[in-house]
Amino acid sequence: MNKTAVSMFVITVLLAALAYYQGGQELVADGLKAGWGMLSETAVLLILAFMAAGLIQTLISHDMITRWLGKESGWKGIILASAVGGIIPGGPYVYYPIASSFLNAGAEMGTLIAFVSAKSLWDIARLPMEAAILGPKLTLIRNAVTFFFPFIVGFMGNVLFKKTADKIREERNKGDN
Repeated sequence: MNKTAVSMFVITVLLAALAYYQGGQELVADGLKAGWGMLSETAVLLILAFMAAGLIQTLISHDMITRWLGKESGWKGIILASAVGGIIPGGPYVYYPIASSFLNAGAEMGTLIAFVSAKSLWDIARLPMEAAILGPKLTLIRNAVTFFFPFIVGFMGNVLFKKTADKIREERNKGDN
C-alpha cells in the first residue's frame, strides 16, 4: 500500500471514530452510505478519466510532451498548458489523471501548475453557470482579474521548482508516491 492510501485510511478511521463519538453507529453508517453514494456517482467518470489518461500516455509520445510541455518548452508550454486546462471538460476526476499522465510523459512543473490552475480558474464549461448565478459583470471581472494567474504561477513553478518534476517521476518509478 502506498503512502497516500495509508494516509487516507488513517484519516477515514479518525473520521469514523469522531462520527462514532458524536453520534454512535448510526452516524458512522450515515457517513459511509453518503461516501458510497458519491463513489457510485463518480465511479464511471473515474474509470473513464483514467482510461483517457492512459490513452494520452500511449498516443502522445514522450518526446512530444517533452517538446511541448517539458523543460525546453518555456513560455510556449505554459501558454499551451493553460489553454488546454481552460477548455478541457470535466472535474478533478478527469483533469488530475490527465495532469498525471503529462507528468509521467515528461511535462515540466510549471506547465503542470499552469494546466491545473487554468482548469480551476478558467473552466470554460463553468462560464454559463457562473454568469447565470453571479451575473455577467462579476463573471467578467473575476476572469479579467485571474486571467494572467496561470501564466504567472506556471513561470514561478519552473523557476522555483526546476528539478522537482524529475524527482517526482523518479519517486513514482520507485513506487513511493
